[in-house]
Amino acid sequence: MTDQGKGESVLNILMKLTKDDNRLKTNMLELMGKTNEMAASRTANAEVRTTLAQERTQLAKQQTTFSSKSTDLAEVRTNLSRDRTTLAGERTDLASKRTGLSETRTSLAEQRNNLAGLRTMMSTYRSILAKGRTELAFIRTGLAFTTLGIGLIRYFGLGPWSFVDGSLVVFGIAATLFGVKGYVATRRYERTFSDKLPELVSEAQRFL
Repeated sequence: MTDQGKGESVLNILMKLTKDDNRLKTNMLELMGKTNEMAASRTANAEVRTTLAQERTQLAKQQTTFSSKSTDLAEVRTNLSRDRTTLAGERTDLASKRTGLSETRTSLAEQRNNLAGLRTMMSTYRSILAKGRTELAFIRTGLAFTTLGIGLIRYFGLGPWSFVDGSLVVFGIAATLFGVKGYVATRRYERTFSDKLPELVSEAQRFL
């Protein structure tokens, strides 16, 4: 093999090596570009992840705030429920007291009606006694006129005024008979009420 052939062979080897080196450099540049792209992508992902972490932190803070407000609302609702229960108990007590007052009022109304009936019966009894007093007054007046007429006749004897004296006697007898008749009837009613009087007095004392 000549020197020229050796030189060409070496030149070919160098050219081949140069091409391989250029191809390697090209591949290295491509790999560096891809590496840069991956680094940029990783950086972008890291930024997105950081942003998401910040948003998650904010959401966690909001959730904590909402939880605190929910707890406060639950406490307020519990207090309102307690107040409502207390008010319901007070309303029940007031209803019981109102029922008791209604029963007392009904009892007092019944007692008032009974006392009104007793008062009516006592008024009737008083009217009977007043009627009896009036009839006794008729009897007294009649006896007085009869006594006066008989006394005048006996003192003055028969004369022009004997008619007047006789009229006094007749009026006195009539008044006495009227009074006796009414008094007998009144005494009958009075005895009827006298039998009921102790019962009426006991009823009145029971309500007083």
